[in-house]
Amino acid sequence: MSSQRYLDVANTARPDSQSSAELSIYSDTPPTAPSSRLFHVYHRRRKLDFAISTAEKNPLAYVRCSTFTIGKPDLTYHAGETEDAPITAVCKFINFSRHCKVGLGNPDDPNIAWEDLTRHKLTTHYRFEITLDTGERRAFIWKRTNTVGIGEEKPSKISSKNFKLQDEQTEELVAVYLNNGMKSRKKSGKFQINVDYGAVFDTMVIITGLGLLEKERRRARSQEGAAGGG
Repeated sequence: MSSQRYLDVANTARPDSQSSAELSIYSDTPPTAPSSRLFHVYHRRRKLDFAISTAEKNPLAYVRCSTFTIGKPDLTYHAGETEDAPITAVCKFINFSRHCKVGLGNPDDPNIAWEDLTRHKLTTHYRFEITLDTGERRAFIWKRTNTVGIGEEKPSKISSKNFKLQDEQTEELVAVYLNNGMKSRKKSGKFQINVDYGAVFDTMVIITGLGLLEKERRRARSQEGAAGGG
């Protein structure tokens, strides 16, 4: 898939949004602004995959998770309702490492843009860089949170599946992932993205956020297996 075709697919699947408003860059409360958008995350395939929908519950993406399939990305982002939709991003967990490689585009396209999702030493923070539509290169950091929610909803104090995304330079609260907990067996949680940096940026936020969530799910399953075996 060429870079232009990737943008066409991503923009078609992306909900309409207005330009960014002036936001409080140091607030831990996600702002209510025209540029703030919600994306709901649902379980699929016996909680192995994810389905993403807009705030209006329109299908946005299907994210296939592969654990033991050699040669396949750990997460594959399809810009549509099923895994038959075009691939617009992938995330690969690097063996024997805490870091990841994120591809924006289809891995079969030689022009795919690869970015690093790297874990900070001695923390659970993950950092990535991306070139925005303006051509500016920016860095962002995912952090676990038990204080930042979405609207009136707050994260569980004991859950490790809630995350916030901040601009590395300004500390602006760019996005939040709020885990659904025990509220529903079908729903995993939801993202709120507070800026309008374009369709590619939205995709990067979602696939990196789900990458961290998938890492946490695998860690929990591994611990459960070890406890059961003991």
